[in-house]
Amino acid sequence: MSGKLISASVIIPTYNRSESLAQALASLSALKVPEGKFEVIVVDNNSLDDTRQVAEAARSAGLDLKYVFEPRLSFTLARHTGADAASGEILIYIDDDVTVTPGWLTAILDAFETDGRIGVLGGPILPIFETEPPDWVCNTPGLFNGLSLWTKQPRRQEVKGVPGPNFSVRRSFLHQVGGFPADTIGVEANGRPGVVEKVYVGDGDYGLCRKIHQAGYKVIYEPGAIVEHHIPELRLTKPWWRARLAGEAYVHAIVDWREQSHFLPLIFARLLFFGLLRGGKIALRVILNTIRGKHWLEMLDFQWVYVKTRLRVQWALIRHPKLADQLWEIALTGIQSVDLDELKEILP
Repeated sequence: MSGKLISASVIIPTYNRSESLAQALASLSALKVPEGKFEVIVVDNNSLDDTRQVAEAARSAGLDLKYVFEPRLSFTLARHTGADAASGEILIYIDDDVTVTPGWLTAILDAFETDGRIGVLGGPILPIFETEPPDWVCNTPGLFNGLSLWTKQPRRQEVKGVPGPNFSVRRSFLHQVGGFPADTIGVEANGRPGVVEKVYVGDGDYGLCRKIHQAGYKVIYEPGAIVEHHIPELRLTKPWWRARLAGEAYVHAIVDWREQSHFLPLIFARLLFFGLLRGGKIALRVILNTIRGKHWLEMLDFQWVYVKTRLRVQWALIRHPKLADQLWEIALTGIQSVDLDELKEILP
């Protein structure tokens, strides 16, 4: 590392995934960096398993770790709770189902130390499949980043956005732009006991990247900042992909509604334009995959889920104009787990 040495806080929001959290913490414990260069903040978003014990065991084993309990369900709130507890100049967010590689932290800090205009930084997110992925998962790329994987050319470069599982932000810039936008209400536990289904509301990490760009700072891809994303069998099933596509539809409908100030002609024009654009891309993939004998039925299935959900949510927002703002506020401030089922009953 060169230049002025800066410190980092690695923040891990988590819910009921203590086994994967233990893997993530073990990979952080194995990092070879100067003492005092980084700390770990585990934000427990009201888990029912032994998340606290796993965090305390890692701390007892020598990891510089703070455990924070956040009872209100909200990914954005958990991220901000972690930031409030952190002392590092660079806030590094990772998911609880990733493991970091040996040079990951050094690559992140080198980049931030070299260029003071970097606001957000991400790096490669590579898959570790718990079971062999079916062919249709591997042959339907470009529909959406359902597995939260990410790679680019092997050079540092400016990008539009960075995915959440490997997301670093300069603390001062995060405060300057007002923090993360709304993301999801509730958290995902991959079908395990105590699972809380996620309600998709806002564009979270990508929304923050947009705010960082608008403030005049850089969003950077750093090829040396590599993490491995553990993909469970559940994420390789069609019901899970349909649910994720429905979630994407929620986000796009709500964000468009709020950004267009409820101006219906413009909203419908954007909906028509992007629907045709998305449909055209899918049609092209269907034609190409049909020629190649690949999985075009899956793409049609997923696309139909997105379209019908988007239309249903859009119609609900027209009938209930305040619903988008209400969901946005809940996604920022959180909700008690006992109230989540009641919230789901009013969702389109």
